[in-house]
Amino acid sequence: MELKERCDVATGAGASMGGLDPALLVPPEVSPPATAPAPYPVARPVAVTADEIRKYEDLDGADGRSVFFRPQRYTAEDLAPLRGTVALTIGPERRELPVRDVSQSGVAVDWPPGEPLPSERLRVEAVVRFDAHVAFRGLARVGSVREREGQALVGLHFEDFLLDVEELLELRGVRTWSATKGLGRAERPWSLEGGERFKALASELRLFFEDARTHLDALERELPWRVLHGEDHPARQALIGSLRSDFSAPVLRLSERLDEAVRELPGGHANPAAKAWSVRQVHEFIMSSPGCLRCYQKPFGYPGDYEVMNFLYANHFAGASLFSRAVTLTFVDSVPGRAVRARKDLVKRELKALLLRRAGSATPVRVLSIAAGPAQELWELLNELDGIPVPLEVVLFEQDKNALAQAWRRLQSAVEARFPRRIKLTFLHDSIKRLLRDGQLFAPFGQFDLIYSCGLYDYLAQGTATILTRRLAASTRPGGQLLVANMVDHPARWLMEHHMDWPLIYRTHEELLEVGRRAVPGAQVRLLEEESGANPFFELVKG
Repeated sequence: MELKERCDVATGAGASMGGLDPALLVPPEVSPPATAPAPYPVARPVAVTADEIRKYEDLDGADGRSVFFRPQRYTAEDLAPLRGTVALTIGPERRELPVRDVSQSGVAVDWPPGEPLPSERLRVEAVVRFDAHVAFRGLARVGSVREREGQALVGLHFEDFLLDVEELLELRGVRTWSATKGLGRAERPWSLEGGERFKALASELRLFFEDARTHLDALERELPWRVLHGEDHPARQALIGSLRSDFSAPVLRLSERLDEAVRELPGGHANPAAKAWSVRQVHEFIMSSPGCLRCYQKPFGYPGDYEVMNFLYANHFAGASLFSRAVTLTFVDSVPGRAVRARKDLVKRELKALLLRRAGSATPVRVLSIAAGPAQELWELLNELDGIPVPLEVVLFEQDKNALAQAWRRLQSAVEARFPRRIKLTFLHDSIKRLLRDGQLFAPFGQFDLIYSCGLYDYLAQGTATILTRRLAASTRPGGQLLVANMVDHPARWLMEHHMDWPLIYRTHEELLEVGRRAVPGAQVRLLEEESGANPFFELVKG
């Protein structure tokens, strides 16, 4: 096929993508075929320097009796996994015996106990096989009969024949490869019995990604720099809108159908073959987004660190290419992405309502944020308020010092610029382990009007969650609020668990309420829903 024909075939294979010009499709480069691996283990060539080259007169030989060369003998173990047998016909009797060892000139066999031994120099008909391969067929002479370790050993000498030992070694190499690394025994973690709907949807998503990347790469070459990087450019906003409708929406629809399909398989999301199939099909495309890649790589040891939260709060169009930016938009628009922003908004509303209820009071409003992260809700609130109607004291507890550093930098600047002496911020850098074990951790700070936790409970077992709730509730003043969020099951678990290794402990609404009821019997406990519906809170108020 000529190069032009190959290019025509390549350009004809891509499906069009709504909102983008198919004429921008660029034929992929034709890659040279990869070198096929050797079918059996091959020694790597070793370079020899000029100083290492030896003269013929310096080469070593043998000594003693070994000076008289004999062909090397290979034991049955040396030739494994080949199984060697010798069929002997002596008069009317026929025996099949296992090979003990073999060389170019003959073969040795273990003689059956109790059977009469053949005499030396006896000529017999012999067939030597290794698996199904007949290595020798003809006359052989009994060369030796001896005993070794209580076992009679008979040596046979081939008449007018030299066995091709190299052929056997090459056969052994192929058999070894087939038994250990061959295609019949190759690891196939993606091998999934059934699951046709799941596999078809994953393959469909891969095709969509492939075509979309080709289109978007071509479009990116045509767009001016300021359209991609200018924050207020109208064409940039139009581009983002187009990507949301033409890329993010269909990808999210397919991913939610994949989530439905994987639940039909044994083990559901935890099915290892299903995960391997997903990774093989679409992982490379999803990982082009820096936000998704950070979740997967976990540079701080856990997936939802403060930088991931920053992607979901503000860095919606981040990426090294237009395609990677489109994937980031999709991650941002997914159910968990929307839930992170919605729970932040709910807490911000509760904070604002608390300040308004206490307006004019001389007693400070006291707030505690558990696993505060970048404290986006506080930063937004401080920038939205025209004034602080009541003094505010905030304690932010976080085990990630990098998250605290960002929160400190932003919040301190906002307080000093807009509300000096009206807001007091305290940043606590301590471990979640101590939070769970030390019931007096917050005692030095007195009691709080509002305590909230947005993401920590997603990782806590029911018993641990109940104990922590009891301790946090003890730190609220009478009538104070405790707000605790926990993810409910949602249709983006396939994306989170298969491609970001981000499992959570999901609770139903009733299980979430039960945490509060068991922690403080008799307290008022109710559900608060945020806009996405995936990350409800329970509100606990002591009497």
